[in-house]
Amino acid sequence: LRRADAACQRGAGRRAGGARTEPGMERLVHAALARLSEEELARCASYLRSPAPGAGGSPAQLAQRYAGRAAEVLRAALRDMGRHDVSGREKAGAAAAPAAVLRTGEQQTTNQTSDTSFKGRRTEQSDYDKLDKYDMSKTRVAFMMCVTTRRRGAEKDIEIMNKWFDKYQFETPSEQCIDPNGQEILPALEKFRDQINQSKDEISCCLIALMSHGRSHGLIQGKDGDTVDLDDIFALFNNIQCPKLQEKPKIFIIQACRGGKEDHGVEEIEHESREADCTYNLIAIRRLPTASDYYIVYSTQKGYISLRNTEKGSRMIEAMDEVFSEQGMKWHIGDLFTKINNNLVHETFSIHGCPVKETIVVESTLTKAVYLAP
Repeated sequence: LRRADAACQRGAGRRAGGARTEPGMERLVHAALARLSEEELARCASYLRSPAPGAGGSPAQLAQRYAGRAAEVLRAALRDMGRHDVSGREKAGAAAAPAAVLRTGEQQTTNQTSDTSFKGRRTEQSDYDKLDKYDMSKTRVAFMMCVTTRRRGAEKDIEIMNKWFDKYQFETPSEQCIDPNGQEILPALEKFRDQINQSKDEISCCLIALMSHGRSHGLIQGKDGDTVDLDDIFALFNNIQCPKLQEKPKIFIIQACRGGKEDHGVEEIEHESREADCTYNLIAIRRLPTASDYYIVYSTQKGYISLRNTEKGSRMIEAMDEVFSEQGMKWHIGDLFTKINNNLVHETFSIHGCPVKETIVVESTLTKAVYLAP
């Protein structure tokens, strides 16, 4: 808004009476207004009318009408309302940092009024741009369920997940649920949930890896073919069933097919193909729980198969191992799985000599950034 103010003043001498506001300033004012609640917007409208009582009109119309005053008056109104993040007012010990959208608009306005090349310039991030972080300094707990029967290569997945449990200091209060029957899965997870609730330690994070075959209607199955509803599993750890994890990140890694389709891509990319052993069982899309702080990773898109190599294990777990080895101690979990997806998307695998692709899907209700580094 300060930049919009300056733009207004520079343009004032060039405008005749009744001329419209410069487009760059209008965009900045409108961007600031868009960040406000209805109550705040109404208060700003009142301020904007003050230079010429009785003018009427919406805030957007007023922003155009009072070309030389809108940004100045709006900035003062935002400061009075305590919205320093939008007004650009400096906080004690910190540099002024308008919202990212305003910063972008300001750069555009500068380019319109300056011959300086944009090439090579970059916008510095301020403290306002940094994500809040979950406190990961307390106890971390993990649970693993993996069906190995008729899932060649699954032993490699177990090895990789255990390595990262140790690396990121996740404790495993329950025994690993390896090759369970379907009816054993939910009780094992309930026991794990109860151990969390009864723990005397403060818990920072919970990580649950579920690796198996699946069926339609959101079911994951044991070695005997009996199934468990994923919704029932997710619900065990919501804010009601697991109060110990309220406002704590709950990470789920779901390695399973979600349908029988094969993604052959839009073209055959020249690349070394890899042999994949994949099941064709179904796992349907499920409804994300209303509870907060969930981060759920699916190894494939809904309706599609998930790939697993008979020697190297599941392709997503393999890609996780590679990215975590390179960036796991530096990046937050969102960036890690974005990179994992990038690696998978640009890889081509094969089933019976036919090229296939894999894309992971992430669903998140996190409210902060999760950094796994101890």
